Amino acid sequence: MVLTAIIAKFVGEKLNPFFDKVAAEFGEEIKHLLENNILEYQIEEYGRNSSTKTLLHRVQPKNLKEFYQPLFISPCGKKYRPSHTRPNSKRIPTNSVKELFSKNKLITLIGNAGSGKSTIVKYLFLNSIDSDYKIPIKVELRYMNDFDGSVIEFIRERIFKLNKLATSDRIIERLMSSGDFIIFLDGYDEITSTKKEKITKEIDELVQVYNRNNYLLTSRPYTDIELLPLFHNFEVCELSDDDINQFIKKQIPKEEYELCEKIIEAVNNQENISYKSFLSNPLLLSMFILTFQSYSSIPQKRSEFYSQVFDALYSVHDSMSKLAFVREKQSGLSKEQFVEVLKLFSFLSYFDEKFIFSSIYLEEKLALIKEKKKGISFDNDKLISDLQIAIGILNKEGTEYTFPHRSLQEYFAAIYIYSLNEENKKIIFSKIISSLTDKKKYRQTYQDNFYLLLSELDEKSVIQYALIPYFEKYITEINVDETDKNLIIDNFITLRSLFDSFNYILKSNELNEAYHYFSECYSKYRGDKDINKMTEEEREKHMDERREKLAMQEIKPFMKKFIPKLEKIKTELNNFLISENKSDNEIISLF
Repeated sequence: MVLTAIIAKFVGEKLNPFFDKVAAEFGEEIKHLLENNILEYQIEEYGRNSSTKTLLHRVQPKNLKEFYQPLFISPCGKKYRPSHTRPNSKRIPTNSVKELFSKNKLITLIGNAGSGKSTIVKYLFLNSIDSDYKIPIKVELRYMNDFDGSVIEFIRERIFKLNKLATSDRIIERLMSSGDFIIFLDGYDEITSTKKEKITKEIDELVQVYNRNNYLLTSRPYTDIELLPLFHNFEVCELSDDDINQFIKKQIPKEEYELCEKIIEAVNNQENISYKSFLSNPLLLSMFILTFQSYSSIPQKRSEFYSQVFDALYSVHDSMSKLAFVREKQSGLSKEQFVEVLKLFSFLSYFDEKFIFSSIYLEEKLALIKEKKKGISFDNDKLISDLQIAIGILNKEGTEYTFPHRSLQEYFAAIYIYSLNEENKKIIFSKIISSLTDKKKYRQTYQDNFYLLLSELDEKSVIQYALIPYFEKYITEINVDETDKNLIIDNFITLRSLFDSFNYILKSNELNEAYHYFSECYSKYRGDKDINKMTEEEREKHMDERREKLAMQEIKPFMKKFIPKLEKIKTELNNFLISENKSDNEIISLF
């Protein structure tokens, strides 16, 4: 009742001038209906965003405010760069939506997998209502993948009309033009590559047409969303030492004080100082808390985190009543078979660019798995129930399913590739390289966490089947004296794509310097002008001028110096493989 009164007062105060105009034009009855509909929507969305499930709180939804550790952001500048590659900027708190938008009406929030972007959005959504600051609307951009209309049409149809905020197009138009809304556009990186260019233009159109509202757009890095001209770019800061301690305290119940102290002691142990970069990520820190009771140690690699997380999720039920064990695992699958199904499903869905699964999609893929893997038999409904309830690795949202976090899907897809035989690995890595270097695709998306996991799990295969073959082809075919500016630019950017994806392996100083140069040149290539506002002819002329200048004055002389270094890098990678194979041969010969 208190919440209803607060929101009712808030909605009334904010939109009274608008409601008076509605009453004058459409009558008092329409005015009251509109007031009630907006009030109901706000109450419903407040409840939906205030209670949430996480890896640590996955059985029952928990109040976000009880465990949320306020995160900080910092300005990115003109071009996003990972925080470890640039000087520390002033940290800006995210505990007040009003303060956050006091200087900028349009904000891009960039962060790696598990950095807390979506949680920040949920918190700011609640804060906007608590602090009487505008009316929040959240658009999860992944739903645009299956929507045929534009972003503006999606907001009108799926938010205003579906939730009955307003059904008249004239009223919706006036509402959206009022400037009384803050629109959260969450998950730009989850848009499929085939739709990304179209939706990017539509977002730009949205913020220009309804320019009195505030907007916050979230994405993983390197999707090029930071180049949207009207937005101010910020990144999610890593957790500081104090943030980490406070985060742990908020996740552990007060009655488990001793466990909390043990976790904090383990995290701050000097022997684990090199792992602080892992634990400064909220998701990975949550994973460590989840697995601490079983392992009490910090794995050296991120892939080991995910392995431990699944073990922890699965073994939760070992502590339950043994009499209930059979009922809990209704499908009758062993742990290894669960992993096999998750690997196959994750691989198929990940490369379908599906991060949210309808019941039909889930059923189709499970049927395909049973058809292709004759040794695994299960009832779909029972398996889905096990994944959702017994293990907790599949969440149901309405009529659709998701992983607790997209990075778990990436992990299982990566270990499926790791499990393949050599011939199949060669095929898959060839397709991955083709996708990364396809100029129609590779600029549209960036799967940083997936490639990091793949590099950790199977460094030799990445080198043997991906990097060396590509570098050999590149060095053989590239002609630095080639005068065609388009060819110079395209070849240059394909290298940048490889460096983005496999920087876990390609981490020499020369490559780091080259990578920064790639990023700067790519930013210069786009230029400072808003190409989305240009006509087709103006855009072509502008880009042609940029390519000519950049290719001839900067990239061409750089590449002449860099190609010999690339040859050296290729040789070093090849020598690494030879050394590894030799040592393996010597060990095997002992038998």
